Amino acid sequence: MKRGRFLASYCAALFAFLYLPLAVMFVFSFNDARRNVVWRGFTFKWYKALVQDVELMRAMWTSLELAAAAAAIAAFLGMLASYAMVRHQPFGGRSAYSALLNVPLMMPEVALGVGILSFLIRAGYELDFAALACAHALICLPYTVAAIRARLISLQESSLEEAAMDLGATEFQAFMKVTLPLAMPAIISGALLSFTVSFEDFVISFFIAGIGIVTMPIKIYSMMKFGVTPEINALSVCLVAATLLLLALNAALSLRLEDGGRR
Repeated sequence: MKRGRFLASYCAALFAFLYLPLAVMFVFSFNDARRNVVWRGFTFKWYKALVQDVELMRAMWTSLELAAAAAAIAAFLGMLASYAMVRHQPFGGRSAYSALLNVPLMMPEVALGVGILSFLIRAGYELDFAALACAHALICLPYTVAAIRARLISLQESSLEEAAMDLGATEFQAFMKVTLPLAMPAIISGALLSFTVSFEDFVISFFIAGIGIVTMPIKIYSMMKFGVTPEINALSVCLVAATLLLLALNAALSLRLEDGGRR
């Protein structure tokens, strides 16, 4: 009995530690005061100011485009890398190849950002949107590989791809009509996770972003120098709501694709 109460208290304290700051942020996004110190009244003016902030909206749109591009690149490369490791016979350097895919996950982002920046400068490549998207795809790649590789390993046990080839399909046809549709839930999950990682990344963007490219984390960082305003709270509430919507969409699409694959 005491053990159950202890675990319940521990879980309650843990959830309070994780989500109480979000609740405070949500409440103060409606505060009719410039500073988050005391409650002055209820208002929607900070959400209106958020929509009317042209620079912040431009930075958000840049981050959305960047995250979408990085997620697409990471999903494509992650699918190819996972397929090579799971579907083909062991090849020389396979363990090293698999370990190298996880290096961006373990390496400090500061060292990774400096390394990418030095490489691009030595190569004479301009620090533009494409370079930043590729850099973000690099840090997102381990997430897509982990999700897709686990899915392909589970599909390997069913031998559906081999059955398709026994019925006359080529390896490419079996991949496009059998493996790819069945792996789509993992691809979507990995892409959505990559989208989130890219969207909130600050360090890589700070090093690689060229002139005129301002992502939302960089913009918020510059705004934080003058103190936290309810406008930033309103923006954070919108981002949390968008994240919950993406999670719900991911769960619905995964269930739908799973049901379609079983049929």
